[in-house]
Amino acid sequence: MHKGAEKTRSMLESDLETRHNSVVDYNAEEVANALPGKHCVYSSLRTSLRRYGVNMAESELFMLCGSMCAEYGGDLKRFGPEKYPEQLQEMAASGGPVIRVEPWVTGVSDETDLLRVLTSGYGTMLHTSSTALTYHDVYVKNYPRGHVIELCGLDLQERTAQVNDSFLLDSSGHAMTYVGSARLDDLMQGIIEYAWLVEQPAPLSPSEMHAACAHHIRQYVTGHEAIWRGVPTSNESVSQKGKAVTGKQVKRGDEGYRAFVGDFRLLADMEDQDFRTYCHEIYYNLRLGSALHLTDYTADYCLLHQATLGPQTQHVIELAQGLYADWHKLNLHIYKTGLQLRKHRMPEITERALHLIERQRHMLEELMILAEQAAE
Repeated sequence: MHKGAEKTRSMLESDLETRHNSVVDYNAEEVANALPGKHCVYSSLRTSLRRYGVNMAESELFMLCGSMCAEYGGDLKRFGPEKYPEQLQEMAASGGPVIRVEPWVTGVSDETDLLRVLTSGYGTMLHTSSTALTYHDVYVKNYPRGHVIELCGLDLQERTAQVNDSFLLDSSGHAMTYVGSARLDDLMQGIIEYAWLVEQPAPLSPSEMHAACAHHIRQYVTGHEAIWRGVPTSNESVSQKGKAVTGKQVKRGDEGYRAFVGDFRLLADMEDQDFRTYCHEIYYNLRLGSALHLTDYTADYCLLHQATLGPQTQHVIELAQGLYADWHKLNLHIYKTGLQLRKHRMPEITERALHLIERQRHMLEELMILAEQAAE
């Protein structure tokens, strides 16, 4: 356990009121009352860590989780970072906060499991299906997606939960923060996993952050998971975690992007409705978790650490910002292409995307060099 954990636990117990099998964190709204995040995974981690005096930016957490290494296994509807537990494992292996994840087992897991981890003294997060988040219509009326929120309190008598949703993306694409109650029975119908900090988190030094950043960029460039502080190899990941699609190996990072875009050719022979659906899913996956987040968080990370990365960081920032704008334009083009059923555009879209992937690799290689130098 890190130094200061017992002190923090005592402080938290004084801020939590436990009564009648219920617990309420009265500091939750104050701590969570921050600007909305850019992604549910990293914004929930950010606000959870703030409760324990560790101020980490979303871009730093994105780097620690190795989330730049998007994965592709042959299904055009699925492209993005590793699964939630694996991202948290990468973060711990990179020297970041240690978070335990437990699967929610229907018929076995119940509210007492949530109460147990909520009163353990450290932050709790829920990975849920969005359809269980009945506190906002945008979740109820749209296609179910995985979403991560914080659990801040429970009232088992009233069957309510206090939650913090720091990335509520409304129908207009505007991100908001929701801090308030949720129906506990609805919530439990959609929980996939629940996660909690197992010890008081400790801040990382800039050199430690840069070492982790450089390591994960190298993974992106090579397309392979290296053995690093207990992180499994790619062969172990495929055989033990079942991430590979039958007959195809999961590709990561630069190789994953190229394989994903290469399969755009498959859209030309699809029926119209399938073509429209796949274009929408490609648009969604590029917007959330992969290209747009990668470039946006890269710019944020460089801006945050410009003093330690050196003057050449400004060039990486400009590369990242330019790439973000160009990915955004292309992604809108993909979305409109699907709506208009313009299948003949796919070769041109593929060519543009491959050019952006090449620029993206060049940008990350430049950052990797700076990060390795700063970590020495």
